[in-house]
Amino acid sequence: MKQKAKFLFFLIVFCFPVHLLFAQQYNLPNTEVRHLKSKVNGIEYNLYVSLPRKYHQESEAYPIVYTLDADYSFALAHNIVEHFTDRNDIPNLIVVSIAYEGASQNLQLYRKNRIRDYTPVHTSGQLFGKYRKVEKHSGGGQKFQLFIKNELIPFIEANYRVKYDDRTIVGHSMGGLFGAYTLFTMPDLFQKYILVSSSLWYADKFIFDIESRFSKSHNSLHAQVYFCIGAWENYKKTPMVDHQKQFVNQIKSRSYKGLKISSHVFRGETHNSVFPAALSRGLRVTNGNIEF
Repeated sequence: MKQKAKFLFFLIVFCFPVHLLFAQQYNLPNTEVRHLKSKVNGIEYNLYVSLPRKYHQESEAYPIVYTLDADYSFALAHNIVEHFTDRNDIPNLIVVSIAYEGASQNLQLYRKNRIRDYTPVHTSGQLFGKYRKVEKHSGGGQKFQLFIKNELIPFIEANYRVKYDDRTIVGHSMGGLFGAYTLFTMPDLFQKYILVSSSLWYADKFIFDIESRFSKSHNSLHAQVYFCIGAWENYKKTPMVDHQKQFVNQIKSRSYKGLKISSHVFRGETHNSVFPAALSRGLRVTNGNIEF
């Protein structure tokens, strides 16, 4: 029996392809993971960083794209950026995605983190579905904004060669709301915005009032802004397509000097499916060769 067992072991180890015996996890090339604990809100963030292929062989500085919802946005952004830069559709970019420890394996933790960080004001009784359980954590967006301004951006600029005046933010859903809020409360923080399926309905459409107050003291807004949404997002309780149209028209009516704004509705796309197409189009609109 021992000889038979030894023979079987020999057969398995030496006759089977090694890649079938010792499968390895696939890692994204040209990426790094950093950790940064915020002094503003006490949260420890994971930072997923995507670098141009020849970053370590060159000395130039690069535009930078910050994405929220890193657990689904980072791999997409990394691959889309590499695909486009390899074909000269957009310039080389650095991508930094803001993530949370353990959130990719724990959906409740994922929802709690994004509701806390992406909502600038607290609400009660407005959220629905699975987000109702985490609504009590809402309203941390102002602290998250300060983390980005005072801690994240300085950390990235101290450790990577980035262009200080070419920052893009990408946000989806509540992340899109956060991006819109930042546009009208800290307009110099980013120069480009890709705002996907923004939750403009949140807190009784408070973002409309934020923009209105901003317009009373500002006649210029130096930014490129791309709003987009799926055609199948006009829900009965939250007609998001209508809200986007209303908000974009409100912004355009101000005639801000220096503002380039465009919007798009993707046919056949839902709230859950629109992000890949929106990111692909948005990166080319804000950083590439698609005209507004």
